[in-house]
Formats: sequence, structure tokens, C-alpha cells
Amino acid sequence: MNVFLENIYNFSFFFNTGIGIFAFVCIYILIVLLILPASWLSLLSGFLYGSYFGSIIVFISASIGASVAFFISKSFFSIKLKRFFSRYPKLSVIEQVVKKGGLKLIFLARLSPIFPFSILNYFYGLNNVKFGDFAIGLLGIIPGTFLYCSVGSLAKSLKDLTYVQSTNNLYMSIIGIVSTFLVVYFSAKYSREYFDKSEEFNL
Repeated sequence: MNVFLENIYNFSFFFNTGIGIFAFVCIYILIVLLILPASWLSLLSGFLYGSYFGSIIVFISASIGASVAFFISKSFFSIKLKRFFSRYPKLSVIEQVVKKGGLKLIFLARLSPIFPFSILNYFYGLNNVKFGDFAIGLLGIIPGTFLYCSVGSLAKSLKDLTYVQSTNNLYMSIIGIVSTFLVVYFSAKYSREYFDKSEEFNL
């Protein structure tokens, strides 16, 4: 038992050093790039650094990882996707919806819990999304980031993190429901407009 407690202490002590924080940031970036779940790291950040500092570390890490994924996707995969769309013109509606929705749609998708953070990074890179809009849209992850870090900060030990559950947060639930509804609404609206214009053009 004493060895276990000592290992926990050494673990926490290391990640609270400058090198430890840098290592944590690097791990978080790698997790984002590999499209792996990062929520447990957000909880861990709250446990190690507290609600506020932990949220800052997570936001910076997630933003760096997201930006790298965005440029990787845009540099290496977007051309292939355009070729694919050229074979199936109706699929180009996805690109047109994202393009027309712009910052509004990007930000709402970030607020919604049903759209995986890491997948969205690569998805936006495949479309005609400006990096400025992409970067501003990352502000949408702040509420969820703060919630996870706050919950993680409540844990008394690393073992508690395996049992800790996000408390029902009315405000986060409302934000998630509303943002998801708006994403679906605007996507359907822009899709309908795109098909209507296509039909007019064909006539």
C-alpha cells in the first residue's frame, strides 16, 4: 500500500514540474492526432492542476493538436477527397454545407457533445474551411473542457478518477441539446438550398 501511495505521489509530483507539464501537453496532442478519446486526460488535468489551470493546459494542448490535424488533413487528404467528390457530385453537398455554414456551423459543432473533437479536426481540413474560422471555432470546446477539469479536480486520488462521473450539469446539457439541434437545422437548411439551386440549374 505504501509503495502504491508513493508511486501516486511521484506521478503527481513529476507532472507538476515544468518538464511534466510539457510532457502532458505532448501526450494530449498525440492523443488528439491519433483520434483517441481525450476526455480522461481532461479529467486527469483537473486532478493534477485544478479546474482553471487544468482547463488552460487542456485548451492549449487540444488547440495545438487540432491545428496540426487540420493542416495534415488539408495538405495530404483534401485533394483526394475532391477527386472522390467529382465522381459523386451529390456528395459535394457536404462540402457546400460546411462552406456556407462557416464559423457559425463550426462553433456550434464544437459545442455539441455528439460530434467527436478529433474527427472534426480532420473533417474541417478536408473542406473549404479557413483556418481563422477553424481557430475561432475552437473556443466552443471551453465549456466542456472546464466541466471535465472541474470534475477531475474533485478526485482525491488517481484511483478516484476511474469512478468519478460527470455530475448532471443543467447548463451543459442545455448547451449540448441546443447546439446539436442548430447544427442539424442549419445543415438541413443549407443542404435543401443546395439541391434547390442544383435543380434550377438543371432546368
